[in-house]
Formats: sequence, C-alpha cells, structure tokens
Amino acid sequence: YRWIKNGKPFEYTSYDNRISQQSGRGTLVVGQPRDEDLGQYQCFAYNEWGTAASNSVFVRRAELNSFKETDSQQVVKAEEGKPFKLTCEPPDGHPKPKVYWMLQGDQGQLKTINNSRMTLDPEGNLWFSNVTRYDASVDFAYICTANSIFRNEYKFGNKIYLEVTQTGIAPTLNRHEPVRQYTTRKVEKALKGKRVELYCIYGGTPLPQIVWKKNGRSILSSQGITQDNYGKTLVIRYPTYEDQGTYTCEVSNGVGTAQSYSILLNIEAAPFFTVEPEFQNLAEGETAEIKCEAGGTPIPKITWIHNGKPIEQAEPNPRRQVNTNSIVITNLVKKDTGNYGCNATSSIGYVYKDVYINVQ
Repeated sequence: YRWIKNGKPFEYTSYDNRISQQSGRGTLVVGQPRDEDLGQYQCFAYNEWGTAASNSVFVRRAELNSFKETDSQQVVKAEEGKPFKLTCEPPDGHPKPKVYWMLQGDQGQLKTINNSRMTLDPEGNLWFSNVTRYDASVDFAYICTANSIFRNEYKFGNKIYLEVTQTGIAPTLNRHEPVRQYTTRKVEKALKGKRVELYCIYGGTPLPQIVWKKNGRSILSSQGITQDNYGKTLVIRYPTYEDQGTYTCEVSNGVGTAQSYSILLNIEAAPFFTVEPEFQNLAEGETAEIKCEAGGTPIPKITWIHNGKPIEQAEPNPRRQVNTNSIVITNLVKKDTGNYGCNATSSIGYVYKDVYINVQ
C-alpha cells in the first residue's frame, strides 16, 4: 500500500508513531490529530499486476467559531401589531452549526421558543408575524444560539431586549394585511433523496393562514410531504423526480388582498451506476469488454482509470479501444492484467469503482 496527501507521496512512518497502518491492511490510524494532518488523502493498493485506487478522503477539523464581538446587549423597538424581524449573524463552523433563538431569563435560565407567530428562517433570523405587547422583554432577553452537534458545543450571541410600542388600539382592532417576510427563492434545486424545505413566511394581523398547492392542486400531508412552522414551511423528506413542479403558498388573514408566492422546484441527482464494471477472469487471446454507464442530473461525465492513473497516461496499447461507456481489449496477453476504474462525475458529486482484469 502507498498513500498520497494533497497530491504528494505521504510517508506516515515519519510521524513519531503518531500515525500507524493496520496490520495486513492499508488503513491509517491517526492518534492525537493535529492541524498538520488536515488535507486530502488517497490510498493505492498495488502488486506486480497493477494498482487499485481508493476514493479520496478529506480530513477537516470540526470547529465552531464565536459570534462577532459587539455590545453585550442591545435594545430594539417594535410596534405592536406589525411584523418584525430579529437579525442573527451566526458564526462559521464545520460542520455547519444549527442556529435557533432562545429566551434567557434574568437568572440565566434558558427557554426555547415555540410560538405560531415566530418563525426561524434558514439564515438564522427570527420573524414575528405580528408583535404583541407580551413579546416585550420584561424579565428575559432574546438570544441567538449556535450549536455544533459534532462537538456538543454551544455559542451564544448578544442579548437582545425588545421594547414594544403600544398603539392604544385594542388588539382585536389592530389589523394589517399579509406582507411577505421570507420566502424560498423562485427557482429552487433539491438533491434526490435529501430533505428539502420550502419557506413561505408572511406577517400580518390576524396571523395569516397558509395553504400549499402543487401545480394548482392542494397538497395532502403524507409520510413524504409534511408541514412545519405552523404551515409556513413545506417539507419534502425524500424528494424524487415526481416531486418536481411549481409549489404555491396562498396566504390570507381576512384583511386586504390575499397573497400568493410560487416556487419552481427542480430535482437533481448525484451520479449513480446503471451498469457497473465487473471483475473478469480471461484467457490469453480472448477479448475483454469493461462496461460502465451512469445516470444522474445533471448527466455525469465518465472517465477511465488504469492502475491508479488516467487512461490517457497509460502505456499505449494498439489492442485497447477506449469508448465513453466501455473499454475493449482484443487478443489479450498477460501484461493486460491490471485494474481498470470508472469515474462518473458531475457538479453534484461522483461515483467510482475499479475492477481487476485477470489474464491467465
């Protein structure tokens, strides 16, 4: 076995026994990882007949940075009955941290927010469909929180105290027609099989009601499609090509004109094999045909690997014909023995498999 790191030969034995290789295998074990261990690794297994390459592995450090340094607390003002937004600038981190808002009491106690009028958008901002006098910070503050699940670590933003200006109008008479606050972009992409959320956050008084439709027809909740955030988010848990279409949220609260917003959802798919290359055990003089076909959206590009290197860099062979979806080698001889890999790549990702061709 041999390894490369960031495209260069990697000699793990020079790391003071901090990095070792499992007996009889190529697996590397890194004890007490350091920053110098970060990078892209790839393993090659070889013998006299050829070389097989593994997929590349990226090693990154899990981290959660702090919120930007500003005043330890802020006071913001909102008008009773009107929509409002509390802005959060969450810190960077890897993996990307989960962001949400909490209420922090004067004694430091924390409480989650669960209110039909308050909705968190994917960027970390908290939207009030309408503000009431009870949202004012009497004995608590609003605080944006970032959580690294991998590190089991939390970081807290500044305390925000909300002052609510009362209008003097009875709450039942304080009415505002729906106004758009945050929505998913007009044309959205989703990866096949990966959860997607479509947002339709509107403000207004009374609280606007939302009805979702797909291609003009009402959507019935099912195991695959549900609603979250009191109907402001449409969740498709495992999208398929059948979920492509135009999704519209219709919004009304009995005041002014009803509103609507449409999102065109396109489904993309990471490359996948429809025909995989297979191991072959052949005799001299026979013909080997290695097939490889792949699907995906966008359509992946297929490239071929021979003994760990692009086929273009392999030793010329007049008996070998390289096509998009196959390699054909006629009148086999023993030196044709080796590994042949197929790599299907698109902007979404890649899939790779190599096989051994044994000529006896």
